[in-house]
Amino acid sequence: MFGISGGQQVLLVWSQPVDGDDLKSLVEQLKSTVGVGGRVAVENSEMLRSSGHASSSLDHALACVLPPFVAECPADVLAEVLRVLRPGGRLTLRTTDATALRSALTLAGFTSVSPAGNANLTDEQKSDLVTSVVELTCRKPDFEVGSSLRLPGAGSAPAGTWNINLDDDLDLANPDDLLTEEDLARPDPAALKVCGTTGQRKACKNCVCGLKEELEGEEQEKREQDRNNFKSSCGSCYLGDAFRCASCPYLGMPAFKPGDKVKLKDTT
Repeated sequence: MFGISGGQQVLLVWSQPVDGDDLKSLVEQLKSTVGVGGRVAVENSEMLRSSGHASSSLDHALACVLPPFVAECPADVLAEVLRVLRPGGRLTLRTTDATALRSALTLAGFTSVSPAGNANLTDEQKSDLVTSVVELTCRKPDFEVGSSLRLPGAGSAPAGTWNINLDDDLDLANPDDLLTEEDLARPDPAALKVCGTTGQRKACKNCVCGLKEELEGEEQEKREQDRNNFKSSCGSCYLGDAFRCASCPYLGMPAFKPGDKVKLKDTT
């Protein structure tokens, strides 16, 4: 029954409300199945953690397998059952909510959770049911928690591989010696003012970061400096537009006397 064979160490976990006669009858059947070489441990779910079972000492565990099949299997109970089962050991449960139980088993660390199957109930057990009952089995992984396993191909280091012993007194290079004068030089602040979109010192079409206004201010300042530092190359700028070249800043201005101070109108 429940896939249990002779000589196995079995744990039966029960919870209230359970009929005493049903519990006694199941225990007798299990003892008959495991025989003289086996053992059946019966534990209340609320006292399981204090029962003192050794880790990885049991082959099979049963939980929630008795009517009325309404008892839940809390996470701490599942964790304790996982601890006492041997690697590869099985857990069998009965439930009216297979989806929730499958999720709980997976989160607890069990693997190979089976699809919901027939619970093989007796006619007497079926007569008192309101909701259908299914049976699930799962396994403890084939390794202990905290165990290690060498990965395939993880052998000794191949020839030519550098091995560094950090306990050795290594003569490491000073990081400061790796920096050149150019690395230590401060960048030009003007070169850092670039548009986040274009990546250049050129404002984008919809500039909102202030770079457009800054560039326009710099351009205006440059024009003012050019006017103040302007020197006529032909010497005829004062005579009027007829005598002025195309780049003359006085274009459009009236003629003036040599030496007069002329204030240029901003054409921007």
